[in-house]
Amino acid sequence: MLPAPMTAPERSPAWNPRMHQGGKLSFRGRQQDDASDPGDCLVFGGQDPPTLDELVPAPYRRVEIEIGPGKGAFVLAATAAKPDTFLLGIEAAPGYASLAAGKLRASGRRNGRFLVDNGKLYLQDRVAAGALDAVHVYFPDPWPKRRHQGRRFFTDDVPAVLARALRPGGHLYVATDNAAYAGQIARVLGASPDFVRDEAEERRVQALGPGHAFSPTNFERKYEHEGRVIRRYAFRSLGA
Repeated sequence: MLPAPMTAPERSPAWNPRMHQGGKLSFRGRQQDDASDPGDCLVFGGQDPPTLDELVPAPYRRVEIEIGPGKGAFVLAATAAKPDTFLLGIEAAPGYASLAAGKLRASGRRNGRFLVDNGKLYLQDRVAAGALDAVHVYFPDPWPKRRHQGRRFFTDDVPAVLARALRPGGHLYVATDNAAYAGQIARVLGASPDFVRDEAEERRVQALGPGHAFSPTNFERKYEHEGRVIRRYAFRSLGA
């Protein structure tokens, strides 16, 4: 049985201690006036979030997570493109998560959900080893100030977190417009014995079109319009 959505009075504080263990949130989402009712497409993690097994209904055997889905463009496209795969978007900003979940509910698709929580913590303590086929991280906050860079998602500890959650042969897909952060991502993942860059996979998923990996996201659309260089990487988990 899927966890029941929280009632409106319970949602209003939207304060999750788990999300603040790594520092202040990079932004605060606000409920959009035109957002649809998210219904059971939205779960607030709170202090004791449901496990991944509790959130994924039968009979989905392929499960993917997007960290920081924002307004949900990729999860929406992926649930349409891959109906046999369950997509969980983990978003720190309650307003964005609610907006995205409302769109998902309006689509009528049942192979997705949004969770308000800290993505790294969730991978560490709520996802069983080898449970994921893919993890997507698109345009993560680069925290450009030097004193804030420890708050980035791609720090030296994250490859071990990702490698445990991914099945052997599973993929991490990453996109960023920030050249400095792209260098850090390539260094951190490239130095890990658990991952190898998979350029053939990068070409394959881009050829498949929207909803498979990398595209679409709201940031991608914005940055391409501005002419920014977008770097896209796929890293394959070597497993045990």
